[in-house]
Amino acid sequence: MDEVAALSSRWPAVVWDAAVLRGIDARARAEIEASGRLRKMVPGEIVYRPGQPADALYVVVEGACVLSAVRRGEAEASRIRRAVRGEIFGEEATVVSFGVRQMEAQCDEAGTIAEVPLTVLRRAIGRAGGGEIATRLERSLKRAATLDLLRTTSFTRTLPERDIEILLDSLRHVEVARGEHVYREGDVADAAFLVADGLLQAQSEDDGKPRVEAYLARGDLFGDDELDDRSVRRVAVVASGPTWLVAVPRDVFLVVARRNASALEGVRRVRAHGLAPPLRGGGARTTAHVFQDLYRMRVARSLLVIDQDSCVRCGHCAWSCASAHDDGISRLVRRGDKIVVQREEELAPRAGEDVVARVVRLAKEVEWAPLLVPNSCQHCKNPSCMIDCPTGAIGRDARGEVFIREDLCTGCGSCAKACPWDNIQIAPRSETKGKGPKSPFPEVAVKCDLCAGSVAGPACVASCPTQAIARIDPNEALVELRSVPRATVLGRAVLGSTPAGLLPRRLPAWPWVSGAALAALGLALTSLSVWTSGILTGAVVVLLVAYAGVKRSTRLLARIPRSTSLGRVLYIAHLAVGMVALGATLAHTHGGAPGNVAGALALAMTLALGTGLFGGVVQAVLPPRLARLERGSVLPEELAARRRELDERIFTQLSGRSEVVKTLYGRVLRPYRASRFGSMLLVASGRRLRDEEKRVRAALGGLLDGRRSERLDGLDELVRLVVEHRAVGALRILTFALRGWLPVHLAAMGTALVLLVAHVVAVMVRK
Repeated sequence: MDEVAALSSRWPAVVWDAAVLRGIDARARAEIEASGRLRKMVPGEIVYRPGQPADALYVVVEGACVLSAVRRGEAEASRIRRAVRGEIFGEEATVVSFGVRQMEAQCDEAGTIAEVPLTVLRRAIGRAGGGEIATRLERSLKRAATLDLLRTTSFTRTLPERDIEILLDSLRHVEVARGEHVYREGDVADAAFLVADGLLQAQSEDDGKPRVEAYLARGDLFGDDELDDRSVRRVAVVASGPTWLVAVPRDVFLVVARRNASALEGVRRVRAHGLAPPLRGGGARTTAHVFQDLYRMRVARSLLVIDQDSCVRCGHCAWSCASAHDDGISRLVRRGDKIVVQREEELAPRAGEDVVARVVRLAKEVEWAPLLVPNSCQHCKNPSCMIDCPTGAIGRDARGEVFIREDLCTGCGSCAKACPWDNIQIAPRSETKGKGPKSPFPEVAVKCDLCAGSVAGPACVASCPTQAIARIDPNEALVELRSVPRATVLGRAVLGSTPAGLLPRRLPAWPWVSGAALAALGLALTSLSVWTSGILTGAVVVLLVAYAGVKRSTRLLARIPRSTSLGRVLYIAHLAVGMVALGATLAHTHGGAPGNVAGALALAMTLALGTGLFGGVVQAVLPPRLARLERGSVLPEELAARRRELDERIFTQLSGRSEVVKTLYGRVLRPYRASRFGSMLLVASGRRLRDEEKRVRAALGGLLDGRRSERLDGLDELVRLVVEHRAVGALRILTFALRGWLPVHLAAMGTALVLLVAHVVAVMVRK
């Protein structure tokens, strides 16, 4: 014990004299010193910023640090407090498991701070058991963290210190899991709530379905409106994700509120009377899934998205992900939610234009992007998988990227169960990288690691030939989220000026292809010798064939810095070289095809170049048409099964319906569904699914002559199903056009390569 006590003398006594650390035993001090550090600070140096992982607290040894934050309802950061010698800051890390910083800590005077790792401190508290030290530590840390919270809220920032002390003495902490209710409609109102961390939604009932009235985030006050008249709750509040609340008892809140009536004005997020227009996410051209699962977008630090207007459905992203990992397992599954978001920044408001008029104008003028959010780790700011891992195998680095230590993973599956979006897989363990003893556990958790160690970044992004895939921070990239929940009107955020940009700008292909086409024309019209044109044609054929191998070389991709997508560069180069190959072939053959190997080679080259040109055109034209007809994510190989599934659902939906619905189905919907050329007509029309549904409903409305009744229950769902049934047929047509040319192209190129070798051999023999 003397040896342990001697170790703890390395840190100044002022650290251990701090109120919340006083009384920790010598062993705990030694552990904290071994894993923590003393940091020398200079004025202006940042200790941590908002959004960084909250995994430590700090004691000021010398100097001072200033904590600042953007208070709820304000645009600029304000000073919250100044920590001087012997004081602790960063206590919020001890309250919310694996949360993120909500404040900025900056050195104000040159000095030293002690960094106390949170995990080690928790272990010390746990070893203290249920004794006085553990109780005092927990109470002190929560009180300090709550005091900082109160100083950042709109309600308490103007309160006198005595009222803040009253709130601190009476409040209680409430932790609410994702999907749980804080309270329901009709519950007795016995407390007001402040959101300490997390995201909630206030909702009411609309024809038996929940209707979102407001979103509640850190610093928001709610639940106080019914306290004064002792009425019951008029709306329900549900946690969108793990949430930490501070509950203030009714009597205490009313005493403080009546003494500070002006402080309540403008800070309530939910009013029981005269609720604001609902925040809907399912209307036309709205970001449906963004608002339905706002918590997911809020906690995601690196969200993988695929622009369906550009994606050619080649599957190269999943293939490259599997190739980039030694176990051959893709961390990307091309299934997930489809959302529609703004592609660029909202247009600036016009003089004298009110909010409603602006929203109507935006619906007509703003460009929208359909995005697929596939199953792939989004490196959450509050990772549930990390909390539930029993061995500590899941960690998070200084940049916030979540990783798995495979040597510590037992494959128990707790993380996979904890992830709300199924972004973690349990897979057979690969021993190819292991240098130590073989693990006794045959399975291991795998997920996206952002291709750590690769200068090119994620392989899926680097290899995409159309730059349709990207990693984004949704809170920065998605225009709709940049001010949610500060102000939202009719389901669409009202925004200030922030940098635009959803996906990286795509490298254009047309300048290079056009230039190559002009070069090809020049070659075709130039009188080159047979040897010169032959050597040139042979060289470009080799380059064209080499593309297939180079684009699949993940080791090459990993060495190229991420200035742009190498997959896109290679794709454009392949198109340009193909155009040059066409000109070189014409220059060599002069448009003829003799009846020998040379003629066969010319025909094979013509077929290969023709199918390649066709493929380039359809890959530029068809993806947006596909996106219009896709309701969700269905892989091309699943389309046949999807149609059979829809047949079964239509039959189930008809069962038990009224005779009116069955008659309408027989007269309109069944012929629509069975139409032999219906899918081709839908492709030719270019209509979106919702536009086609409107057209079908209009046809039904003509038969009904405007009459509506409860006997039509289930008709809207039948319309949706039969339209999707026709759309699946259209998707099969478009998918075949998008991919069907490729086998012919590859076969023609392979044949051309073989014939080229035979032609060269024949020429050399004749010579």
